[in-house]
Amino acid sequence: MGKLTQRVAATVTAGGVVAGGLLLAAGAASANPSDTPCGTADVHVTVTADPAHAAGHEAYVLTYTAAAPTTNCKLEGTPAALAFTAGGQRVPDVTATPDGATGGPVNLRAGHPAESRIVQQADARPSAVPPTSVSFGLPAGPAGQPVSADWPAGAPLKGDTVQVTAVSAADGS
Repeated sequence: MGKLTQRVAATVTAGGVVAGGLLLAAGAASANPSDTPCGTADVHVTVTADPAHAAGHEAYVLTYTAAAPTTNCKLEGTPAALAFTAGGQRVPDVTATPDGATGGPVNLRAGHPAESRIVQQADARPSAVPPTSVSFGLPAGPAGQPVSADWPAGAPLKGDTVQVTAVSAADGS
């Protein structure tokens, strides 16, 4: 084989390796998020007070994290059918309504949490007994499978109506 032929063969081989690597990288970068809705076994939910919210309002952040390193599912929309409980009894006369905003689907996986908020009027009258937990249907999750989370100890639930926001990515991705 002549030197020119060897150089051409080496160039073609190197070009093929580079092109193949680019195709693999492009394939990984454009991987689609899961179309499978998250179920209760996929998600761990926590509730924390949101220290920075609009004037005249207070909020609690619902943070959704993957329950396992292999979790890969979709959350979309607004949590449904919120129920607040205190000592095993439902906190009466509190209605949760969606805030009207919509968000795109969020792919929940390890290291990529999602969040939504429960927003209340800061000057509204607190419930007689602070809740100890909240349960609700997951955004775009299977119907009839509510999740529960501990409510921050001693944190008041105010007014007879709270708003809940649509789920969004918690890490900005």
